[in-house]
Amino acid sequence: MFGTIIALALIASSVNAITYTAEAEADRVVNIPGGENLNATYGMFSGYIPVSDTKKMHYWLVEAEGADSDSKPVAFWSNGGPGCSGLIGFMTEQGPFKATKDMKLEANPYAWNKVANMVFIEAPCGVGFSYSDDKNDYKTGDDQTAIDNYLLIQGFLKRFPEFQDNDIYITSESYGGHYMPTLAKTIVDNNAAGVTPLVNFKGFAVGNPYNNLYSGTPSGLETYWGHQLVSKPLFDQYTKECIDAKFPLKNLGPCEAIMVAMM
Repeated sequence: MFGTIIALALIASSVNAITYTAEAEADRVVNIPGGENLNATYGMFSGYIPVSDTKKMHYWLVEAEGADSDSKPVAFWSNGGPGCSGLIGFMTEQGPFKATKDMKLEANPYAWNKVANMVFIEAPCGVGFSYSDDKNDYKTGDDQTAIDNYLLIQGFLKRFPEFQDNDIYITSESYGGHYMPTLAKTIVDNNAAGVTPLVNFKGFAVGNPYNNLYSGTPSGLETYWGHQLVSKPLFDQYTKECIDAKFPLKNLGPCEAIMVAMM
């Protein structure tokens, strides 16, 4: 499994008393490059969850810190994109550690695994280490991604039945404004239909959610202006041509040129 191919430097095992399945233990990460000084008090597991006969979705579980990790929530994290690896969040945002410029690892004081068991996933299939034996599986969309992510959660709870009663959350950012609502509905619908194992679903969280072109792009451009990254004359031109125009969506030619200049 993936956890066995990154082995280099020893890290700590988990401190809780959970007895995992043999299938889960096969995914345990026992070594990681640059991790000699982490003094980790949590265990990690990395491997593949099959969601069809051909598709294998990659996950990386980081146990919550503390001896009571078995009772803490489980939160699934996917980056946006669409097509961004969940390991971006793992290594640069809220994962348990970050890489330094000298290729070492240092603990992240803002790590989410201080309060939850974090499961970082790579979706849709084809992103990061997630792969398929059928290239046709790489032609996908939001609906299929919601189904695959749901099946990944189901597969995870079967591999780690110890977490089946824990509170479950799903989290993302950016294009997660599409991923999380559709996944939430898939979970709720399948729970209502009695599909087991039931997901003890408590909710979802999305940072800077991207819903559509006509809200996501303007908010980004206004952020540029808010941080004084574009000039006032250029922003004034954007406001006149693209925001205050009587039919802004029909004024695409000038707007596109202005947006390109701002970017």
